[in-house]
Amino acid sequence: MDVLDEVRGLAPAEQPYDRQLAVARSLLAREIEAAGARPSTPRRATIREASGRARWRWVGGVTAAAAVVATGIVVAGNLIPVDPTGPGVPPVLVPPAATAAELLEQTADRVGGVGAAPAAGQYLRIDETDAFTEYAIEDAATGELVTMGNRGNAIAAFVTQRTTHLYVPADRDDEWVWDQREPWSVTRSFGERADEAITTWKTQQHTDTPPLWRLPGGRAPHSSEAPDATLDERELFDEMPRDPAALLSWLRARTGASGAEADRQVVWTLGNSLTTNLAPAVLRTAMFRALALVDGIRIDHRGDQTSTLAFTVPGDGWTRTTTFTIDDAKALVTAVSDSSVPAGGSIVPADLPDEQRTVSVTIVDRAP
Repeated sequence: MDVLDEVRGLAPAEQPYDRQLAVARSLLAREIEAAGARPSTPRRATIREASGRARWRWVGGVTAAAAVVATGIVVAGNLIPVDPTGPGVPPVLVPPAATAAELLEQTADRVGGVGAAPAAGQYLRIDETDAFTEYAIEDAATGELVTMGNRGNAIAAFVTQRTTHLYVPADRDDEWVWDQREPWSVTRSFGERADEAITTWKTQQHTDTPPLWRLPGGRAPHSSEAPDATLDERELFDEMPRDPAALLSWLRARTGASGAEADRQVVWTLGNSLTTNLAPAVLRTAMFRALALVDGIRIDHRGDQTSTLAFTVPGDGWTRTTTFTIDDAKALVTAVSDSSVPAGGSIVPADLPDEQRTVSVTIVDRAP
């Protein structure tokens, strides 16, 4: 039994788990620790991708997460956070964090504290809205616009958006259903030739992926590149250290980069991994604590129920910023974004991300 599980067991059985226990866990964890004294925008930066291994590359879909159910048995904590302001739950007692590291540590303390998991026959429904800023430059030979380039050299740009729904069965070895029937739409455009660029982009939209994709065990059928790869990448999680410092080193080593750029890729990867809440609680806790160890993450915005953190890497005439938004009460990352902004300006506003993902997770009784 984990020592923190023992702390949880000290409370009377009828007493609901509350934020006071989160504080106790945080203090105990610190005592234990003390005793042991182009830039280009990454698209779908999964843990498998960071490791440099063969990967199943997703387009507009849910990214890195982990399995927590085997043969229908829930392990290592809860999946869907319950609203802590609901009936029977005491008010928030944890003081507000002054720094990003403190906020991340407090979030780690709350992982697995309250929640619910799908029963046999139910599904986790993961609704993900993806928005990409597409750039267009002029073909030197024909003068036509092609969807290439970046924020610095684009003469036209537009934002594409789509929402997909992934149904994850309680038993991860059962059939997953990925509903991608909603078409991509254009929500914003920039530049006098944007309409031309959009027309060209539309002619290039084709895929062999079924609109309603059925995936046994969450695996892509007939995947010769990575036949054992799963959507939640659960095959990798046994390799991942549970010690936060070791986990951070493990991820940095797999980026292929160094210094602040390696940390930027780690922040993006972990932010994506924590959006779906699929990983075992002990690993999600380690992920938040690993983020707390990254020097330079700052609190960018505090809302009533959320906090947005940012990590910025300047250099080579570009400023690269990754952000992720945390639901403070539910210990869940609900949105991530990534931007690379040139010093010389652009037709695209600086506050518009190159990529943004917004995710919500619920439990449902059936899949399409």
